[in-house]
Amino acid sequence: MFVMGEMLERNARLFPEKVAFACGDERLTFRDYRNRVYRLINALLDLKVTKGERVSVLSNNSIRYFELYGAADRGGFMLVPLNYRLKPSELAFLINDSGASVLFYESSYAEVVEEVKKLVDTVRHYIIIDGPGELSYEDLLTGASELEPAVALNENDPAYIIYTSGTTGLPRGAVLTHRSQYQVANVLAMEMGLQKEDSTLDMMPLYHTGGHAVAMAHFYRGCTQVITTGFNPELALSLVEKEKLTVIQVVPAMLIDMLNHPNIEKYDTSSLRIIFYASSVMPVSLLKEAIAKWGKIFFQSYGLTENGPTATVLTIADHHVEGPERLTRKLGSCGLPSVECDTRVVNEKGEEVKPGETGEIIMRSKQTMLEYWNKPELTAQTIKNGWLYSGDLATVDEDGYIYIVDRKKDLIISGGENVYPREIEEYLYTHPTVRECAVIGVPHPKWVEAVHAVIVLKDQQKASEEEIIAYCKEGLASYKAPKSVEFVDGLPKNPSGKVLKNILRECHWPKQTI
Repeated sequence: MFVMGEMLERNARLFPEKVAFACGDERLTFRDYRNRVYRLINALLDLKVTKGERVSVLSNNSIRYFELYGAADRGGFMLVPLNYRLKPSELAFLINDSGASVLFYESSYAEVVEEVKKLVDTVRHYIIIDGPGELSYEDLLTGASELEPAVALNENDPAYIIYTSGTTGLPRGAVLTHRSQYQVANVLAMEMGLQKEDSTLDMMPLYHTGGHAVAMAHFYRGCTQVITTGFNPELALSLVEKEKLTVIQVVPAMLIDMLNHPNIEKYDTSSLRIIFYASSVMPVSLLKEAIAKWGKIFFQSYGLTENGPTATVLTIADHHVEGPERLTRKLGSCGLPSVECDTRVVNEKGEEVKPGETGEIIMRSKQTMLEYWNKPELTAQTIKNGWLYSGDLATVDEDGYIYIVDRKKDLIISGGENVYPREIEEYLYTHPTVRECAVIGVPHPKWVEAVHAVIVLKDQQKASEEEIIAYCKEGLASYKAPKSVEFVDGLPKNPSGKVLKNILRECHWPKQTI
């Protein structure tokens, strides 16, 4: 049976004394991890929490967070990870929407939880993860049985409800099955070429499907995982050196911070053999800079929460910085369809596009979500005849590599011309003063929409609006060049590193139109 819960017993049998998870000074072997997960499951069953009930968690990354995922993988509970940056009212919406009967929470969010309690009506048990309370995590495990729980699982049973980032509209809960998550772990482990000797750094938030998917792939292969609560560039570099880590996962903003850190040369990062990047489009100029620093060890995956999330991969071998243009241009692609995922780019008639044409990325695999929780109409709009429609616009080359152009919702139509922000952003990243950028459409009396660039400058660098616009006109068609430029200290992002363009648009558009 294809369920991640089976890996608990397998890893405990094959690697009983090997460290599975490390966080600060805490270490947990694969055998102890299995035992604690079994105790957690049995303790929840003793509380009359049954298979299929939703169990939510509000916490930073920790070993206990992984134990809660393990409880869902083997106990049949549906885990609902919550974004810790949300306000109480937003958290209450997710809890009420999912109908969660249990909320595990970290003590740092105790005040938030007190506000949440006033707004929810489904939660029966509030359990504090890291300290004393009315019901604490460790008290819950004390005395609980370490025997394998008597819970029958089916690979098509739902395992998690992962809420989308909510960059537009209300978050939607993607229901992912046990088979889906097993498949993702299998595919990523295979495509990345993970070995049991590998070790990785978990610094992406575990409520996000991307960070959890890569973590699952390492657990699938019996690798050691070092956990951090959030991202700090110097901490990440120091842990790579101290723990001799072989794999890290980053988004562009993390890579920028690491490359620009003044102490980067101080740390020995030679143990790294894979730098995995995903979640947000990687500017080619930044990728080339990173390859110059760390070598050809980069691996990309593209996908959606709704697809569990892997749909395409750009392997290490595909990262060509030298050679014919047919090869080097692939640095700007998201690669080829991943193993056992049929990923295509189609036009509005459902026909596959030819090289140079733009269409929407669609995908079909056993990783695809079961549904949006309690949203049958939205599910039917998103999954058609077994195909998941991504909302991402892309083109292909003659070798079948897929190049993301932009999100449908981010397309700018200026004077009747389609303008793709990503193309302009890629060009802006080649300007020597630009650290980060985002391009949006803003209202214009003549063109309806005009191109507007929001830019974060590198430290101690200066640039003017006129200089940036003139630079863009040198390398882009005039209608693509920004009509206005705004300089800011930082771009709004969600914890997975995606720029929240809806927030940038709020200053320019009436709320109902963004």
